[in-house]
Amino acid sequence: MSLLTWSEAFSVKINSIDEQHKKLINMINGLHDAMQLGDSKKVIEKILEGLAVYTVKHFGYEEELFRKYGYPQSEQHIREHQALVNQVVALQKRLSTEESFMLGVEILEFLKNWLINHIQGSDMKYSAFLVEKGVI
Repeated sequence: MSLLTWSEAFSVKINSIDEQHKKLINMINGLHDAMQLGDSKKVIEKILEGLAVYTVKHFGYEEELFRKYGYPQSEQHIREHQALVNQVVALQKRLSTEESFMLGVEILEFLKNWLINHIQGSDMKYSAFLVEKGVI
């Protein structure tokens, strides 16, 4: 069973970003599945690393659009991106040194909540601005 399911409530009305968000949801679901199956810590670390790398790529894409079109709230949004990257790095370090199953659960809950809140909050704020600029 998936941890997250894509719905139109997540759509920012920009196809390229919606597709990236779908991929992030699928990656979080992959991490969830690996944990449910009791996969090894190394498998879980590898999935988390892939998720972190893809997230940075996604953030870079959004930030490039902000620069290109002059999104007025870009500085605050970029700070949120950097805060997530910093938190993921800290969680990866903890995962590499701790053996706790609960840490994996904590990571999943953190990622799920952050993604939902970020898409439905901060990302929705830029949606109308970029769509108005012709980004689809």
